Amino acid sequence: MHAVSTWQEMERQIGIFVTLGRRPVAVTFLDSEPVGVKKFQGSQPSGCSFWRLAAEGQTFYTVPENHFNCAVGAYTHNITLPPEREKETEETCR
Repeated sequence: MHAVSTWQEMERQIGIFVTLGRRPVAVTFLDSEPVGVKKFQGSQPSGCSFWRLAAEGQTFYTVPENHFNCAVGAYTHNITLPPEREKETEETCR
């Protein structure tokens, strides 16, 4: 395989070898806001909801507060819940 120049090209190349039921989603953890990418506005019930939005073609970035509705998602992304909600992770994982 040759070097991939765009995410669309990477998606196309993956699709050659694998039958995809949904569009692939890229996730990265950054120390600063990505240039040219809009910040997610609103709320979602869970971290997995962001994957659905991305699979539908939306491009955005989130901040830790966007993940407070899902204790498990916050945990897997190493996001500390606010003090009043920090017990939710333990309660959810029982």
